[in-house]
Amino acid sequence: MIDPFVLTVAFLPLIGYLLLLSLIRVSGRVLVTTGGRDMAAVLFAVAGMVAIGPMQLFFPTASAIFLGPYVWLPLLLLYTLVCGLIVLTREPRLVVYGRTTEELYPALMRAASAIDSSATGDEKKAQVHLPQFDAHLRIEGHQGLDCVSVLAFEPMLPLSFWKHLIGQLRVQVRGIAPPSPRRGWGALFVALAMLVLLVRSVMGNGDQFVEGFREWLIR
Repeated sequence: MIDPFVLTVAFLPLIGYLLLLSLIRVSGRVLVTTGGRDMAAVLFAVAGMVAIGPMQLFFPTASAIFLGPYVWLPLLLLYTLVCGLIVLTREPRLVVYGRTTEELYPALMRAASAIDSSATGDEKKAQVHLPQFDAHLRIEGHQGLDCVSVLAFEPMLPLSFWKHLIGQLRVQVRGIAPPSPRRGWGALFVALAMLVLLVRSVMGNGDQFVEGFREWLIR
């Protein structure tokens, strides 16, 4: 039987991530965020699996003899630095949860017009051109999915441009009706099922959970 503490460490961040996104989608709300924050959320969701996988495989036993439980601080710092490197090296983008490409395009067009009155667009290609910023935007997503990205063909647009765009896009998407039928039910079911199984595992093995925590923290 797998240690309930190990299960908790591995799956609790993932369950939280799935619950958050599925509830946003099922409720009909919309989340507009940056690509960096979206990637950081994904890396947080898998942090538990990294802790019981690579961190255990390459655990610095010699350092743990001197540092004791504080050995986890440099390990967590190392993971944070790796995550930061991944986030910073990804191309800039906006990520929208809760709306499809077809539903997002009019809002993106209005947001572009708000920061550049001469903005033009091509609805068939889901692309928008902002001449003042010399920027060409495109919406990237799969047909029927309510998770899409807004990217630029130009790789070196200033950060101020993305700040203006995300601010306007958050305003413009508020008036868009949610998809019908709502998406996210499958992810919500999986997250709740995982949560129920995790709670049952912990509640039925309280002593083993505490012992697993002690073995995990003190090497």
